[in-house]
Formats: sequence, C-alpha cells, structure tokens
Amino acid sequence: MPNLRIIHDNAADRAGLAASSQAGTLGPANLQLDRKSAVLRAVGTTQTITATWPTQECVACVALILTNVTSSARMRVRGYGQPNDAAPAIDTGWMMPCPEAPLGSYPFGELPLGWNADAWGGTNTWARGGGADAVAWFAPVFVRRLVIDVYCPDLPAGYIEISRLVAGNYWSPENNAEYGASVQLQDSTEVYRTAAGTAKTAVGTASDKLAISLAHLTAPDRARLMRILRECGPVRPLLFSLFPENPDSLLEQDHMLYGRVANLDAVSTPYYEIYAAPLQIEGI
Repeated sequence: MPNLRIIHDNAADRAGLAASSQAGTLGPANLQLDRKSAVLRAVGTTQTITATWPTQECVACVALILTNVTSSARMRVRGYGQPNDAAPAIDTGWMMPCPEAPLGSYPFGELPLGWNADAWGGTNTWARGGGADAVAWFAPVFVRRLVIDVYCPDLPAGYIEISRLVAGNYWSPENNAEYGASVQLQDSTEVYRTAAGTAKTAVGTASDKLAISLAHLTAPDRARLMRILRECGPVRPLLFSLFPENPDSLLEQDHMLYGRVANLDAVSTPYYEIYAAPLQIEGI
C-alpha cells in the first residue's frame, strides 16, 4: 500500500488553461482561484480541460477539487512531452476518479447503488461539506501539455461544475504516518434556545480536518517536510492523501483533502538521524 502523498507545488497554477465549453463568464481561469464559489461550468455533462506550460513540468497526479460529479463520472488524463506531440507520454485511459463503494463493504440494498464517501451536490452545497473530489494518480512524467477529459451522464443539474484544478508531483515519505491518524468533521453550526425554550440552530459551515504524526522521518524526508512547511505554511493550500490508490475507495475519499496546514509545531529529533513532526491539514 502506498504511503501518504502531498502535492504542495500546484503546477496547474502556472499553466495556461482552456476548456471545451463554459457557461457565461464561468471559465477555466476560475480553476486557479481558491474560492469555492469560483467555478468552471460546462455546457452539458462533458468537459475537456487543456493545460499548457512554457517548459516541462513533472506531473504524477491530476485532481479536480470540489465538483458536482457523482460516482458514475469518468475521467481520462493525457500528458504530452511537447505541445505538438501526437503520442502522449502518459494516458490513463478512461477511469473512475471518484468511484463508488466496493461491493461487499456494506449490506446490499441498505444504501443506494453507487454511493460513496462524497456528499454529491453543486456549489450551493459546498459550504456544508458537499461536492466530490476527482483524482487520478500515475507514474511521474514530464509534460508541457495536459488534456483532461471528464464526463458524467447522470448529473441532475445537467452540467459539470469544477472549482479547482491540481496537477503536479507528490512527496511521499519513506516511513508512513503512525497509526492513530484522525479525520474530524468540523461544523460551525450553533445550537441555541429561544426565550420560550425552543431549541434552534444557526446553520454554519462544515469542513474536514486531518491530523497525523510523522514520527519516523529520515533526513531527506525531514528536509522535504521543512520545505513544504516554509513554502505553504497556513497560507497556501496543498493536496493531502493519507491512503492514495487504496482498494477501499471510501477510505481514500475520507482521508484526502485540499486544504492548508493548521499547525506549525516543532520538528523534533527523538533519536539519531530520525525526526518527528505532527501535521494537521484543514480543508478549505
């Protein structure tokens, strides 16, 4: 099973983006903004996003963050070493970027067919934890052009919405996080009582928070983690996956988020040439 992965340098932010269709002003430039309400909206249930760079970028993952697609969505990623190359350097083929729960993981008939860990919905649901993240992992490759095809035929809205594009290479430590990693649902909703004693709620926003302990970092991994903390800190979001490419799709979906570092605790040296650090990631 692969160790955790972090993409802290989003090459998609340096790319020139184009889309096969857009509704009004909701174009591909919104994919480079960290605002949930800024989306690329397709005209229909298919979309092709093209990213082009002036020089080659190392890419090992493509993720569409906060979308309205369901588990029936399909995605294909093709990467080209040069913009005019005819043959791709990487072609994932059509794959399921946010797959349904594996059969046999729950009593058949108790939950709807096709369900997964995502709360499907459009932009009006994202503040309360709705939406789905679509991800494709592959071997690192140097490219100057990426072509990302997405389709989802059974969308109730009749169109695809995508808030953020992440593409880049990942860091994965030699020694994985300690057992005891936790994922927490955060909700700012307030419960109160009126003067008459009626219980009411002031609905707030919801987000996830992951907490891990990296207790056995090697010297090279310590250096990479320090660079990530210095470059991102609590300001720049990163993509974090605790169980990448896990056969249990629900486990990966529940433990993958796009967010910011929520703590800047000390990186310690518990024993010779081994380093340790706690890490918390809070979803945007």
